[in-house]
Amino acid sequence: MREKILLIYRICASIFCAGAILSLMISYANDNKQQLKKLQQDLVKKEKSVQQQQQQRTTLLSKLKQQEQSICYSTRAWRNTRKTLNLLNRDIDRLSRSISKLQSDQAAQHKLLGQQLETVFRQGQYVWLQWVFSNHVERQRSERIRSYFLYLNKEREKKIQDLRQTSAKLTMQKIEQQQKKYQQNALLQQEDKLQRKLQSTRYHYQKTLISINSSITDNQESVIKWRQNEKRLRDTIARTERKVKIENEKQAKNILVARTDGLGLLARRQAMWPVRGHKLHSFGEPQLGDLRYKGLVIAAPEGSTVQAIAHGRVMMADWLQGYGLMVVIEHGKNYMSLYGYNQSTLVHVGDQVKAGQAIALVGSSNGGTPSLYFEIRRQGQAVNPIPWLGR
Repeated sequence: MREKILLIYRICASIFCAGAILSLMISYANDNKQQLKKLQQDLVKKEKSVQQQQQQRTTLLSKLKQQEQSICYSTRAWRNTRKTLNLLNRDIDRLSRSISKLQSDQAAQHKLLGQQLETVFRQGQYVWLQWVFSNHVERQRSERIRSYFLYLNKEREKKIQDLRQTSAKLTMQKIEQQQKKYQQNALLQQEDKLQRKLQSTRYHYQKTLISINSSITDNQESVIKWRQNEKRLRDTIARTERKVKIENEKQAKNILVARTDGLGLLARRQAMWPVRGHKLHSFGEPQLGDLRYKGLVIAAPEGSTVQAIAHGRVMMADWLQGYGLMVVIEHGKNYMSLYGYNQSTLVHVGDQVKAGQAIALVGSSNGGTPSLYFEIRRQGQAVNPIPWLGR
């Protein structure tokens, strides 16, 4: 009997333990499900966050493009305004000199006319008295004197007419000078407005750059970004080369090709540097990860003139992600030169340029020191530019 009771206790204990274990297992399974659900929710949030960051970066890059183009247009407009102002200043200086001369002429004419009038008045009184009290011979002599004074009167009338013309011309030039000064004042106000707009755009541009750079948190992401930029550049160059090929086929006797034999025939160390400055990065230097620079990065003051290294034709003058405002010049014989990080472009697609011609202004599209990104490409492949550039 006692053994039966012990057996029942053992069975009950086993059932209780099994129930407890099962309960723990169910609880553990539920906990795992909750953790899995939470992980899935976190993953969804992360994915949404990544998507939002990507959308934000896309928006920032679009804004960056607009701001760089705005800086380009504002800089170009400012340069045009400055040229017009210089012309106006020269016109105003010329008019000032002319007005000063006319005023001197007017004063001299007044003085001469006064002297003539005084002489005529005095001599006229004397001749009239001679006419009254003289004999016949003296009257004949007086007639000759009278004829002389008639001649003087004609000369006086001519001087009066000259004086009137001088006065009229002086009045017209003063009016013209005043109009030029009004134009000058309006252009100065326009220039001031353009400068403020340019400064504001540059400020927002720097903020956008900071926002973009802060969104890049690891090297792998940066490597991907640089690879994408490089691919965009290769694709752009490939498209440009296709356009060049099509155009050369249509124009077998193209003036450019006849006049420029590419950089291959240019003597070594003969091409001019695109801008004067010191090298920040050289061809082949490590850039990021296993990426290397395909050209030179030359530091120069912002706004410095970028020059074409040789004769050629502009095949691209537009914004390119990773390189900012980019100018690409085709030199013939499958040679191209590329100029990036620009603040403003000064040429348009299709323009023929000469060696040393200004094509752009140095900017800071790389997000750091104002500099120029420069490449030479042969048959689409980047080559070391140094052998072609002068010392």
